[in-house]
Amino acid sequence: MEERGEEALERQAVAVITGASSGLGAALTRLLDRTLPEDVELWLIARDREKLTDFATGLTHRTRVLAYDLTLEATFDELKRLFDQEQPAVQLLINNAGEGCSGSFCSQEGAAHQALCDLNVRAQLALTSQALPWMGAGSSLLFVASVAAFLPQPGFAAYAASKAFILSFGRALREELKERGIRVTVTCPNPMLTDFFTSQQKEALLKSYKRFGIEDPDRVAEKTLAAMRRDKGLVVTSPSGKLIRLAAKLLPTGLLLKWIRWK
Repeated sequence: MEERGEEALERQAVAVITGASSGLGAALTRLLDRTLPEDVELWLIARDREKLTDFATGLTHRTRVLAYDLTLEATFDELKRLFDQEQPAVQLLINNAGEGCSGSFCSQEGAAHQALCDLNVRAQLALTSQALPWMGAGSSLLFVASVAAFLPQPGFAAYAASKAFILSFGRALREELKERGIRVTVTCPNPMLTDFFTSQQKEALLKSYKRFGIEDPDRVAEKTLAAMRRDKGLVVTSPSGKLIRLAAKLLPTGLLLKWIRWK
């Protein structure tokens, strides 16, 4: 879809954030609420309507609450109708919603694998595809990946693979969209003790070597948005994450996998 010239200036400017009601999504939304121009409307997407509505009441920008389950095909029919009806000028799309499955692959139900892929991969591609026709020069796309994207992770196999997909997709899309003036950033934070993890997963995390790299969502949000505004393609928000990325580049994958399993 081509930019509509002067007509685009008259459309409502919006920022779309998925997984907006908690964790990093909430931290990003609160920071955007403090820094975006007043005329930008926030479109917040999350599954829990009550939680999302309560969260939105604390924001100063005009907000649209979209209680959608991004694992359902019907959600994208609704979103397409919304985009077509409102014809917004999408200034920012943050693909943040995601989930993880810890433990061996064989110990998990097939439905869990499907739900993870639906949310972490399919939903991000589908929403990006629907939003891009309404984005123009100067707008931004942000994908939330993870340091897990840099190498395979036994015990977290499907999650790490899904984030590797998003990292690869986001970096390729950045090159494709340069001619349109649309900026694409992928952020790769370390684990954060948010509602992303169950109580059991948090306990396991705090007992593993990963506890040394746990990050604060507000700090990750600050670093990520600052880097996005500088038009950085890839953001690694912690020193330990940068070490993991470097190790993944320099050391044999087999050696790293042995180290992970030993830990």
